Parts: sequence; C-alpha cells; structure tokens
Amino acid sequence: MRILMVSPGRLPVPAVRGGAVETLIESLLEYNEKEKKCKIDMIAMYDRNAERESSAYKETNFIFVNLGKCYEVISDRHWLPYKLLDVLFSMKALKIIRKRKNDYDCIVIQNEAVNGWIFQKYMEGKYIFHAHNDSFLASRQKERKFLLSCDKIVSISDYISSQFLKSGRKGRVVTVHNGVDVYFFYKKRYENHRHQIRSKMHIREQEIVLIYAGRLIPEKGVEELIKGFLSVPDAVPVKLMIVGSSFFENSSTTKFVRNLKELCQKKKNRFIFSGFIGHDQMPLYYSAADIGCTPSIWEEPFGLSVAEQMSMELPVIVTDSGAITEIVDESCGIILERNKNLSRNIADAIISLAKDKAGRQAMGKAGRDRICRYFNKKMFCEQWFKAIGTED
Repeated sequence: MRILMVSPGRLPVPAVRGGAVETLIESLLEYNEKEKKCKIDMIAMYDRNAERESSAYKETNFIFVNLGKCYEVISDRHWLPYKLLDVLFSMKALKIIRKRKNDYDCIVIQNEAVNGWIFQKYMEGKYIFHAHNDSFLASRQKERKFLLSCDKIVSISDYISSQFLKSGRKGRVVTVHNGVDVYFFYKKRYENHRHQIRSKMHIREQEIVLIYAGRLIPEKGVEELIKGFLSVPDAVPVKLMIVGSSFFENSSTTKFVRNLKELCQKKKNRFIFSGFIGHDQMPLYYSAADIGCTPSIWEEPFGLSVAEQMSMELPVIVTDSGAITEIVDESCGIILERNKNLSRNIADAIISLAKDKAGRQAMGKAGRDRICRYFNKKMFCEQWFKAIGTED
C-alpha cells in the first residue's frame, strides 16, 4: 500500500519544533519503520533540522515545502490568517507533487480541511481526514464539502467523532485515541533528574510543584489557573511551573503572555516560567513536578499533555472539557466544572492534593495504569493503520 500524507503545514515533521499533531505524525512514521505497513510520501514544512532527521526513515519519502524565512516569521508572529498560510503551503506542495505519478491508494490529510479541499481539487483519489480538533465546525463551505466527501474520518477522540456526526457527516467516522510513549514518559527513568531540574529552577526539597504544560493561550485556562494559584495560602508550600509559549518554539511574546506574567508579579517567587521546552525534554520537567494541571475552558480535542502527566504518575487537576473525561476518571485526578468558580475550585484542588501525599501517589499510580492500558502509543499506531485500511 502506498499513501500520501499531508501535514498541517505550520510546523515541520519530524517534529523538531514541537506540536502535538506533528509529534503524533512522527509516532506513526516511526511505527511504520518497524512494521512496514505501507510506503509513505510525507508532505511537510521545510526545516533544516527536520530534513536532517528525515534521512533516518526508509519507509517514508519526505517532500519538504520551503516557503522561505519570511513565511516562518509571519506564521510565528500571527501576522496573517492561518487559512491564508495553509493555502500558500498547499499550493506550493501541489506544484511539487503533481510532477510525480499519482498511484496512491489513499491521501491522508492531517487536520487541515483547507489543505484537503485544495488537494482534492487538483488530485483525484481516496481521501481520509485525520481530525485532531473540531475546527471544522467553523469551516467554510468548500472545506465542509471536502469533509463530507472523504471516504473516512479518523478522529482522536469520541468527542471529536460526535461533533462530526452532529455536523451532518454520515458514514465512516472512526475514533482512534491518541497514544503516549509509556516507556519514554516513565517516572522511574528520570528519578536522577528530579533534583537537577528542581535545583536549576530554585525549588526547595519540601516544596510541592504544580506543572502546567501547553500553549499560553486563553482557551487553555492558564489565566484561571494563575488566579486560583494566587489564592492558595502562603502556608501551603507550592510552586507553579508554567511550561510553554504562545505557539511552540520561536514564538513571539503576545499581549496575553505579558498579562499572565504581570499577574504573577504579586507572588513572583512562587511562579516559574520555563518558556518553550522541546518534547524530548518534557519528561525531565514532569519528573520535577508533583501535580499536573490542565484547566482548559474550551472543548479540549484530546489532552495529550494530560496523558503524558498521567504516564509520569502525576495526579492531575483538569476540567470537564471535551475529551479530557475520556482520559481522566476520579481514580487519577480531580475533575472540575467550567463555571464562574473555576479559579476558586482550582485553588481548593491544589490545597487538597498538596496536603495529601498518599493520595497523590495513589492517583499517580492509577493514572499510569490507565494510560498503559488504554492510551499507549503502540495501541494508537496499530489502530490508526488498521483504520486507514492497511489490513483490508
């Protein structure tokens, strides 16, 4: 079987600059190297480091789209609408790919319906859409038409699948939950690093660390988290480590991020802003933490950072957001309602877990077990390749 896979186009694959979607694509490519399910032509944004790493893949032929440094700056600083940037990426990719023989068994569009309708306009074939979020709900008519015409939709959660069905999509919608590398995100591998990271961040041994990992944007609830954390009494020995930036690596500092840091000035010695941390370094930072927190206020499509934290045996504080309740149950975390009392309830949850070491440990072990059983990377890859028809 031979497939053409089209990345979203905003970040490179291999995922040398981060990105949840790009990291999951990389997982699929790595799995295919071992299992040889199919031959893949992978269209991705050009990056020097990504191009270098791509040479290790034998089952995947990378087709890099280079739109120049100007595109990268415009994308990182959000100077133009994303859809316009997607069009530029797709048109350049098509210019390259149409020179080749089109003998693909299927064309997999990763997450961007804009790329899908443009490719479909110029390339015939069986189209599969891998949906990583519900942005299709705001899609224009052409994009919706593409989604309705796809042979199959593979979504990352039951929540996303339900949104497709509600929007009028009928037929083949399949859920393949994202997966975590449970060996890579394994607490015991990093026990020697915990002290190093905490020392680097000036965290005392007796202090309990709450970690937020993700983009610093309003939808993720990070402002509500900070406001809640500020109301935790000084007598509770906790620090909040905020890992991330506005848009992955090389992101500019947005007004929202500046406002977050201004909020923290009231008790700045209790906050740590690490900035962007690459995916390969995240287990080190999780190892330095004691509690994970992802208080999303939008409908979270999956919550990969939540699953990573659970795999690292961290108890988690989350909201009843989108697919998060598919991952987390009450044995491994505290699930909060998204209401006007969210910040206050976050504070109460922090205090409760900070005072209960045995409870934290029990939740952490239950979370690790749940991820290993239902949301591991191997399971994700096996089910994904089965879903796209490599075993038909």
